[in-house]
Amino acid sequence: MGHRRTNYGYEKGLIMKAIHKFLFIAACCVSIQAFAAEKLSVGELLDRYAENQDKMKSLIARTESAWIPSAESTTEKQPQQNQSKSIVEFRYEDTGKDFKAYFCRTPLKLENDGTWVEENASRSTKILWRDKRYYQYYKGPRLAVSKLYLTADAKHAGKELIDIAYDGVGPFRGILCRDIERIDSILRQSDSLSVRPDLDRVGSVKCYVIDAVSRHGTYTIWFDPEHGYGIAKAIVRKGPEDLRRGRPRSYYTCSFDNSTEVMQNVRFERVNGIWFPVEFERLSNREYEDRTQSGRTPYKVTHLDVNPDHKDLGSFSLEGLGIQNGTRIRIGDAPGKPLRTEYTWQAGKKFVVDEWDGRIQYVPEDWSIQVGIGRELPAFEGIDLDITAEDIRDKAILLCFFNMNQRPSRNCLLQLRTRAKELMAKDVVVVAVQASKIDDSVLNEWVEKNNISFPVGMIQSDEEKTRFTWGVRSQPWLILTDKGNIVRAEGFGIDTLEEKIKEISPL
Repeated sequence: MGHRRTNYGYEKGLIMKAIHKFLFIAACCVSIQAFAAEKLSVGELLDRYAENQDKMKSLIARTESAWIPSAESTTEKQPQQNQSKSIVEFRYEDTGKDFKAYFCRTPLKLENDGTWVEENASRSTKILWRDKRYYQYYKGPRLAVSKLYLTADAKHAGKELIDIAYDGVGPFRGILCRDIERIDSILRQSDSLSVRPDLDRVGSVKCYVIDAVSRHGTYTIWFDPEHGYGIAKAIVRKGPEDLRRGRPRSYYTCSFDNSTEVMQNVRFERVNGIWFPVEFERLSNREYEDRTQSGRTPYKVTHLDVNPDHKDLGSFSLEGLGIQNGTRIRIGDAPGKPLRTEYTWQAGKKFVVDEWDGRIQYVPEDWSIQVGIGRELPAFEGIDLDITAEDIRDKAILLCFFNMNQRPSRNCLLQLRTRAKELMAKDVVVVAVQASKIDDSVLNEWVEKNNISFPVGMIQSDEEKTRFTWGVRSQPWLILTDKGNIVRAEGFGIDTLEEKIKEISPL
């Protein structure tokens, strides 16, 4: 019996040694793998961060953020009374082909009993970005001051969108305060960029730390490998010459000396396989020539819906802005062009961006521009023109919209008269349309007197709608098709006609 116990103990000892040896080897392997995993380059870290960010294709979020000034601010002697708070609703969808976003910011005010209540709705701001157009709606306390700003200038839109994003939406898109680009894009453009050799603990997680110096400022970013390589902490310092919102100091009327923004105490949640920063605190310190502004902004997501049915919800409809009839509309067609006030908001109308010159027009819902390069010429509906399908079969068409009462139009038709036979020999049919209604006898008399041999017609129905449909921006307006009746050129001068014809040869 004793001998058997001895053997048993000996065998048990061997087994335990083998187990310990196995565990030791396994631990070494794990340590080697973990060590290897920690050796990530800057590019690899940014790629992993971008991978999580790029998953955010569609969502709805509501956030609350509050600005709490510090006692050190030289402009706030009574910090408690200068607190501000706002609720932001954010809707976003990126299909890869188009981008749509909706923001609504509602400010809150602090009552004497310490509770926050919603301010008058007239102070809320709503922003919509869709179809490469940006809408900002401000509902004033009186109808006369309600305004809708509309532009196709993406740069201007980006600035305004980010202004609201600072109230809490920015972290979803990876945009830090005073920037308009995602942080990984900014870091990749940096003059100096490095990852620290050692990980640094933020909370319970060891994070990678990247240091960068760029024209946007100086950045220190902690990337959390346990939460989609999201930003667990960030310090952004900007000096007087660093870009703010992508613009140089000279762009602003006020002067900045130095500013520091800190993002900290981040809490992440995973929804549909995506890590979101749902709570954090931002510390701010901004130095101006005559004052210092500092404080903190607690931020929290109160609602999050990933991949919602935006179409069913009407997330990106103009109706969702709740625009009042009579609201003044100010339009900026393109970068560098001043805003123009031309319209007032009316039910049953829509905005159309003219592909020809980028001009934005406000027209009835049933209006559309049907003529453009690459499109087939439409039927001559609403135009009295003596021409048949057989007349233009297998022939190119040179169409001229003109106004007989304007000298440039008359001169254009007289020049076409001298070239009509030459053009016909090249299988180009010339036709002209009087772009506004005049007395038939007056038009016919002028045509006969000037020996105009090609067909001349006149708009009969709604003149403005017909000109809009045909894309007539000025008069005379020339349109040239190929033999398949596909528009190949429009809006060119008659002096370049021969060149345009050669471009569509062989006819």
